[in-house]
Amino acid sequence: MTLTSNTGDTLSVCFAISGLNTGGGIERHVRDLAHGLVNADCRVTILAHDSYRSLFVNLVEFQTVRFDRWRYSPFLLRQFTRQVLKVNPSIVHAHGRKAAQVVSLTRKRFPSRCILTIHNLHIKPHLYKNFDTVIAVSPAVARKVDHPRVQTILNGCS
Repeated sequence: MTLTSNTGDTLSVCFAISGLNTGGGIERHVRDLAHGLVNADCRVTILAHDSYRSLFVNLVEFQTVRFDRWRYSPFLLRQFTRQVLKVNPSIVHAHGRKAAQVVSLTRKRFPSRCILTIHNLHIKPHLYKNFDTVIAVSPAVARKVDHPRVQTILNGCS
């Protein structure tokens, strides 16, 4: 099975993961999802702190983005935007509050559709308003999200 973008080209997904790799749920979720997409013949790029590099097979392109900086850092925002423009993905998929903020602040600079997966109840509404679609990892999280396109995909079902 090959997933394609609206133009018929192979679907390209760029994951933005904020913070450092702590070996938690977001890390496993993104790793499993990225590997599944690669197995479905999609092009996958990870934009994350270098501590995530070892999680991804060689089929997944990994680009280091210094998410350990202040979320409003012009250096972080510029580096992130340049990486997204270089990859030119069909979808930018953010995981984590800082990644949500960075995508939200830069999304007008690239044409990609933007998706946010919310992993917990600690995300502020202004962070997800600029996303095309929001995915909640549980019904409890979905109930807290006021967005016209919110979907629930349970953890472990990616």
